[in-house]
Amino acid sequence: MRRAAILALLVVALAVMAGCGNQAAPQYDAGVAMPQEAPVAAMPEMERDVTGAGGAQQGGAGAQSAAVDARKMIYTADIGIQVKDPATAMQQVEDLAVGAGGYTSQSQLYQYSGDLMRGMVVIRVPAESYGDTLARIRALGSRVLNESSNASDVTAEYTDLEAQLRNLEAAERELQVMLTEVREKPNAKPGDILEVYNALTQKRGEIEQVKGRLNYLANQVGFSTISVDLVPDQVTAPVVDEGWQPLVTIKNAFRALINIAQGLIDLLINLVIVVLPVLLLVILPIVLVIWLIRRWRRGRRSQAQATPPAAESDS
Repeated sequence: MRRAAILALLVVALAVMAGCGNQAAPQYDAGVAMPQEAPVAAMPEMERDVTGAGGAQQGGAGAQSAAVDARKMIYTADIGIQVKDPATAMQQVEDLAVGAGGYTSQSQLYQYSGDLMRGMVVIRVPAESYGDTLARIRALGSRVLNESSNASDVTAEYTDLEAQLRNLEAAERELQVMLTEVREKPNAKPGDILEVYNALTQKRGEIEQVKGRLNYLANQVGFSTISVDLVPDQVTAPVVDEGWQPLVTIKNAFRALINIAQGLIDLLINLVIVVLPVLLLVILPIVLVIWLIRRWRRGRRSQAQATPPAAESDS
């Protein structure tokens, strides 16, 4: 009996201890979990608030930046600078264009005055390098003679062309569907198929025209045009031209004298061989006629002198 009572008391004690342990464990877990879960639940709300306030500001700035970037501008400039050596300056301008990611579209070097040369070069550079390249070109010369810049806004035209392109492409898709349907009809007429095909061909031609104009505008917007006039500096011109050669001048003078003498001899030969016979052929008949007329007059005069007047013969 004592053993049974002791065993019963042990069983009850173990049951009580197990119940206390089960109650303490949930309280401990709840007490630890709540402090961790509260910040986790609160942090996303704070982040959302901060992101919302900053996002509105960033969104407004982004919209303005997008509006500025969406503008389609074409920049062109004409500048004339005074340089010591136009050939060297032209090469420098072309190097500037290549360094900026552009290219040279036209260049010309021609004689300006004496041995002085003058250059003209047209370059195309990316629009974002337009201002920097223009400033570098100014620095190449000793003086800026003239400068003019122009900015053309083609945003409206570009937007209209994009809208036209979308409409034309939509119409093209509809015509393609219509052409397929007409061809699949069992009683399709060749005239109906040809009519839809011609309309589709016309739309494709209009699409190509709009795309060509869009590509041209995109090229003009993407690359700015700068025309540079390179004028030589008169102060650096030499007093005596480097190419002056007195012996060559003397030789040219003798050559000119010989040419004149040859011309006179050729003229004399032509007079003797060509002009003189022609003159003889023309003058001889005239001289012969004049001689005959004089001889006839002389004969009449001598005949009149030989015959006495009638009045003297009567007396």
